[in-house]
Amino acid sequence: MAIRITGMYSGLDTESIINELASAQSYKKTKLVKAQKKFSWKQDAWKALNTKIYSFYQKLDDMRLQSSYMKKKTTVSNPNAVQVVSGESTVDGVHTLTVDKLAKRAYLTSGSLETKDGVRFRGGASLRQLGFKNADGTPLSGKININGALGQSVEIEVDSDTTIDEFVAKIKATGLNASFDEDNQRLFISSKDTGADANFSISANDAGGFQALAALGLLSNDTKSSEYKDYQKWASYYDDSATGGTNLTAAASAEKEQLIKDLAAARAKAYKEQDESLAKDNEALDKANDYNKAELNKLLAKPEYSAYGMTAMGASDYADWQDKLYDKMYGPSVPKKDDDGNEVKDEEGNTVMERNGGLNKVLTDAIKDLEEKQKNGASAADIEAAKKNVEDAQKEMDKANDVLSFVSSINGNDQKKKANQDTIDSHNGTYDTDGKATAALETTIRGEVDTKAKAAYDALNGGVLSTTDSDKMAHKIEGQNSVITLNGVEYTSYNNSITVNGMTITALEETHGDEVTLSTSTDTDGIYDMIKGLFTEYNALINEMDSLYNADAARDYEPLTTEEKEALSDDEIEEWEKKIKDSLLRRDSTLSTVASAMKSVMLQGVNVNGTQMYLSDFGIETAGYFKAKDNERNAYHILGDKEDPSSWEQAEGRPTLRGMIATDPDTVMDFFVGLTNNMHDELAKKMSATKLSSALTVYNDKAMKEEYDSYTDKIKKEEEKLNALMDKWYAKFSAMETALAKLESKNNSLSSLFGG
Repeated sequence: MAIRITGMYSGLDTESIINELASAQSYKKTKLVKAQKKFSWKQDAWKALNTKIYSFYQKLDDMRLQSSYMKKKTTVSNPNAVQVVSGESTVDGVHTLTVDKLAKRAYLTSGSLETKDGVRFRGGASLRQLGFKNADGTPLSGKININGALGQSVEIEVDSDTTIDEFVAKIKATGLNASFDEDNQRLFISSKDTGADANFSISANDAGGFQALAALGLLSNDTKSSEYKDYQKWASYYDDSATGGTNLTAAASAEKEQLIKDLAAARAKAYKEQDESLAKDNEALDKANDYNKAELNKLLAKPEYSAYGMTAMGASDYADWQDKLYDKMYGPSVPKKDDDGNEVKDEEGNTVMERNGGLNKVLTDAIKDLEEKQKNGASAADIEAAKKNVEDAQKEMDKANDVLSFVSSINGNDQKKKANQDTIDSHNGTYDTDGKATAALETTIRGEVDTKAKAAYDALNGGVLSTTDSDKMAHKIEGQNSVITLNGVEYTSYNNSITVNGMTITALEETHGDEVTLSTSTDTDGIYDMIKGLFTEYNALINEMDSLYNADAARDYEPLTTEEKEALSDDEIEEWEKKIKDSLLRRDSTLSTVASAMKSVMLQGVNVNGTQMYLSDFGIETAGYFKAKDNERNAYHILGDKEDPSSWEQAEGRPTLRGMIATDPDTVMDFFVGLTNNMHDELAKKMSATKLSSALTVYNDKAMKEEYDSYTDKIKKEEEKLNALMDKWYAKFSAMETALAKLESKNNSLSSLFGG
């Protein structure tokens, strides 16, 4: 806005004069601003009320279902032993129960890793430091088998350089919980779930595996543990007749042969499925590379990219091409030097390599040169030339990167294909065309079984299982299912919760044969509280709607302008605005329609089995016109409810809601399902979308938005008129000031001629 300087020569307060002259036009704008503000408050009032109506509408959903009125309550004679949640299908009566077993999670706690002379280890310690090495100090390796939940079997490999943390990570990768407690120097391994099916065992597949488990404190000499039983089973498959021992028993031999066939069949099936999957992957990789090569050829056909082609780069294949592109872009790998010129080494003593040349260095140098020229105030021509160098260097870098993106993708896909094919080739001869194991695979499996059998036999007979100190042995708690006996019938579950005939029973402690009594009956209090909650919310809503509709008029109150607020205190402003806001929905036709519809649903009753019933039949009534407070005449009260603020007492001989629930729950259910359905349907109609209102909205929010926007347009037009009027008056007063200035100048000239 231009600066207006007026009254310099006339001495008039032209600002005030013009404001008075334009006051009529200004009043029109102010009146519209106030009207829009009041209208926005009305929108806010409707939004707040609509939120409450919609909340009530949602509450009806559960109460429209018969299952909500089939609440059962079960009391337990020993709540320390069991908790019970009753469902709708729970049979009323008295039940007896014993908790025979609690579900357990399988736990394996290692022996202490601390040495006799007090050496303790961190997670980064290697198995070599724990003693997993040959007598001459050379490294060892071993294979360990994890038999997990639902028969899953995973083999992991370790060696002398494997750390405790790495071993924990391998265990966790099999689906178990695992951790190393440095404070207690123990490994803790557990199943993720409770129950017998979630049980697991950790055993060795070879002699190295047994030594690794011994070093980690994970061997068990507990004859009841699944681990020890596993050692015994495998040891029974060892035939030591060649060294003066005995042949396998007929039973063990037959069992061993069957095991070999089963393992071979399972592995053949797994290999075949893996090979088929890898073959499909290779087909997809071929298609991807066909696309990449076609797009790459299109790119290289452009003259500006010719310098980066395979022939131009002197590459023999895609892998070599990728390496040469890296060298072109970033320079060849060279040893990294420190500030003194010495080669930088990593933690293992290897020379650290880096790339610091190529197109990237050209680009970096060009950027530095531009920054220096800009910093030192070089000429415009020099700066433009430097910018051109940066652009050219960036273009070359981008072109090389465009080619590299295709080349690296093709090369990566080729490497994946080769790895897939190597895996497929490694399975060659292990299964026939029907997917059955070949004799060669059975021979391989037999060798693995013999190796594991000998390792187990040796471990039990003078090996690590008999020579390892007891404090280095693991302790195992096997996973088990929970077992309860309800009314003489036994039930089991993988966890401590069991659902029987609608009752969800959670076992907390074993009862050791002592019976727990469960008494199930209709949950009168639960049903009563649910219905009471409905009327509590309905009463609050309908009372508010009546209060808004019957509010006192506030015709003489309009929103205050900033100037008007300055003349009042904060309390006076708040009281003024509250008077307006309280009256915004007074005699509102939409409000009346919605409230009347809700009241009508409550009054019209519900047909139950051919009989029209009303809320009064259940001891639910309004207080009456003369007893009720203003704007609370449509609220409902439940006879005999002690928390009712109206302090109603049960009239003798009158039906009550609580009594009806206890004596005739089906009628209560049918009536209130019908009532809430009727209310839900009525509100759904009121909240349906129209041209004037959005979905789930009882008022015309779309129409109100359009009206609000029309106020904005009107205010803008009035503001334009006001500005034009004021500009006109300022122009006139400015012309007057200019004329007065010229007159004063002439007077001063005449005065000087006469010696003034």
